[in-house]
Formats: sequence, structure tokens, C-alpha cells
Amino acid sequence: MKKFLVLIVVLAAASGGVWYWQLRKTASEATPPAATEPAPAVPEAITPAQESANAAADAAADAAAIAADTAAEAAASAQNTAIAPASSAADQAQAAAEAAIAAADRAADAAADANAAPEQAGEAAVAAGTAAREAASATRAAGEAASTVVEIDAALTPEGFDAAKVRAIVDASTLSAERKAELTALIDRMAENPQAAAEVLEQIKAALP
Repeated sequence: MKKFLVLIVVLAAASGGVWYWQLRKTASEATPPAATEPAPAVPEAITPAQESANAAADAAADAAAIAADTAAEAAASAQNTAIAPASSAADQAQAAAEAAIAAADRAADAAADANAAPEQAGEAAVAAGTAAREAASATRAAGEAASTVVEIDAALTPEGFDAAKVRAIVDASTLSAERKAELTALIDRMAENPQAAAEVLEQIKAALP
């Protein structure tokens, strides 16, 4: 439950960051007419550096949202599996999502600086681009961690049972050598009696820390 509460915050931060950046971008581009002036002022042209910074901020915001969704899915799978390797991978996905959100925030700040001070847009665009790449990298890390969770979850189901993978999970656990041998024997017997797969897998999941 605690993990899900944290993920709710992560998702809110990601969606809120995307919304805030889009709102700020829209506000900066809007040029409301002045009722008392005979002619509205012509807005300054957007420089290539400003466009680059804005595009980087958009990309970073999208990446952060994807990372947050991925982390939430990983947490759901980890809770279903309820074993340490899956929980650890889900934690990694969550940390990566938080890193992506932080990078998206930096990209949004850099884009705002570029729009506020066109003369410094070049430097701000570089900062936004760097932050966007960091967000993309963190999103890939979240995806890889989430894939690990899904693979573990699938391997411990009758439909996706993978004897080699389950043996590896057992071997990597902190169980005693004797208990590992018992679980390995259960895995081997599943090949002789596939109908008992569901029951045996539940025993293995219950035994794993």
C-alpha cells in the first residue's frame, strides 16, 4: 500500500508537471489585445533557440509521463508477485520515474528562461536539451526495470512458467541451501505433473522472501 501511495504522488507530479509546462508555454505565447490601444503590439518572433528549448521541454514532459505510467505498472505487477526481486525492480522503476520528472522540471525551467530572456536562449536551449536527454534516459531505465518485474511475474504463473528463470530466482534468494534444494525439487516435479503447476507456484512464491 505504501508503494502505491508513493506512486500516486509520482504520477501526480508527472501529470502536474506536464500540465504546468503546457499552461506556462501557452501563457507565454498568448498575446491578449489591449482594449485601450489602437493597435496590438506585434509579438516578437520566436528564435530557433527558443523553439529548441520549448521542444526539449515538451519531449522531457512526455518522457516523464511515460516513466511514471511505467513505474505504476511495475508496482502493480510487483504487488501481484509479492517477492523481493520484483519489488526491487519496481523500486528501481519508481526511482527512474522520479529522476525523469526532475529532469522534465529542469527542462521546463530552462525553456521558461529562454522565453523570458531571448538573448540567453542559446544557453537555455542547451540546458533544456540536456535535461530532456536525461529524462529520456531515465524513462528507458524505468522501462527496463518494469520489464524485469513483468518477466518475474509471468515466470511464476502456470501460463508463463519458465523453469530456468524460477530456478534462478530461487538461487538468488536469501533462503537457506536446504530450502533452495526443496524448492528446486518442486520445480523439477512440475514437469512431471503440469496440472499441479498453480499450486506448486503458489508454494514457491510463498516461500520466497
